[in-house]
Amino acid sequence: MKNLKIIILLLLSNFTFSQIDYAFILEDSNGNQIADQSTLQFSSIEYPDASFNFYTRNLTNESIKLKAEVISMSGTDGSSMEFCFGECYYSVDVGLAYPLGGYVTVQAGETQISTGDHFFNQNPGDGENPVEFSFRFFMVDENGDEVVSIPELQTDYFINYYYSSSLNLEDIDYLNLIYYLQGNNIIIKINSPINLKIYDIAGKLIYSELLEQGLNSIDIHDLKQKKIILSFETQANNKISNKKIIVP
Repeated sequence: MKNLKIIILLLLSNFTFSQIDYAFILEDSNGNQIADQSTLQFSSIEYPDASFNFYTRNLTNESIKLKAEVISMSGTDGSSMEFCFGECYYSVDVGLAYPLGGYVTVQAGETQISTGDHFFNQNPGDGENPVEFSFRFFMVDENGDEVVSIPELQTDYFINYYYSSSLNLEDIDYLNLIYYLQGNNIIIKINSPINLKIYDIAGKLIYSELLEQGLNSIDIHDLKQKKIILSFETQANNKISNKKIIVP
C-alpha cells in the first residue's frame, strides 16, 4: 500500500470575504453557491468527472437576462470545451457572448429553466501546461446589450475552469478533486473517501477529517487572512505522489 498525498496551498489572504450585493449568483447542482471568481479544478477530461453543472440564481425581484463570455483562455484554442448556457457549444472563443444571438432569462428568485447547463473541457492540452478558461456571466437588456447601471448591485460574475495535465497521472487521477470557495467554506468534491489535514504555514496541524465521497463543506471562518495547507492523503500501491496547487 502507498501513501498518496495531494497538497493544496491556499493563500486565503488573496480572497475577499465581502458583503457585495449580487443581482445573481451561480450555484452547483445541490444549490450550493459557487463564490464569485472561484476556480473549478479538474484532473480529468472524461465525462462525467470533468463536467460541472451549474445554475444561475436571480436574487432580484424582477426577471433578468444573462449572457456569458470567455474573457481569457490558455493552454488551448477553445476547441473541445463544451459549454452549455441556454444552448450548447462544442468550442468557445474569447470575446464571444453566449448564447449567440440570444440570452438566458431567469425569473425573480429562480434559476434558469434549462437543467443541463455545464462546463466540460475535453482538450488535454500539450501535456505540460494547464488548460485554463475564465468565464464572465453578465446581465443584458432585451437587445442583448450589457446592463451596468443598477445601483448597489454587482451585475457580473466570474468563474474559472482549470484542468491540470500534471494531475493527470494514474496515481492520482481517480480522485478527480474539485474545490472552490463558498462564503466562509471550502467546498471539496471527490469520488472516493480521503483524509484531509489542514496545517498552518509553519506546519502545525490545525484540522483533520475523513472526507466522504461526494461534496464536503469545510468551515474556514476562523482562518481568514491566513495561509494554510490542505493535505489530502490515501493509500495504494506503496508509492507516494505529491501535488501543490496555489489557489489564484
